[in-house]
Amino acid sequence: MTKEQIRIDMKRKRSALSIVEHREGSRLLHKQLFEIEAYRHCGSLLTYVSFGDEADTRELILRALADHKKVYVPRVDKKEMEFYEIHSLDGLILSKFGILEPEPDSNGMFPAPAATQNHTGDNLMILPGLAFDFSGNRIGYGGGYYDRYLSRYAGTRFVKIAIAFDFQLRDHIPADESDVKVDYIITPARVLSLRPGR
Repeated sequence: MTKEQIRIDMKRKRSALSIVEHREGSRLLHKQLFEIEAYRHCGSLLTYVSFGDEADTRELILRALADHKKVYVPRVDKKEMEFYEIHSLDGLILSKFGILEPEPDSNGMFPAPAATQNHTGDNLMILPGLAFDFSGNRIGYGGGYYDRYLSRYAGTRFVKIAIAFDFQLRDHIPADESDVKVDYIITPARVLSLRPGR
């Protein structure tokens, strides 16, 4: 299957989940995430705000804030994306795509690449996606925002995590040279660590 065929298939399967299946799957995902060492030791969490039938991230955000972690969520402007710190879900605004985003605030932006070159702590990034495989490859929505963002921050240490329902994990998906791989794939049933030595 091509990337576009996989996107269509995954969207169809995800939209077929019942409210109960979606809620329970998201709850189990969160439980798995909160138990991994990378989450416990991180100081900053960069995550999207879930939209539509994506696995829920709002409860994840609230838990991370309660755990006294810095939480950053993305704002898209044309072809670029920046992450801004939030202290609650209040105050987020709807983008033209219907996705909740923070107001732009230069004081709350995730530090520029030059300021993070020697950063020693882990920054956790939750990446959205429609399909993932056992090599850590990811099929996103086709905009390339995360690939471009992470290439700008090549010297910054990010632990990249995909959260997905079990059917979104496939044996193999097509990938390009520029596609960013994830370090963990977390589903309701498993935690797949792809980090060397972990």
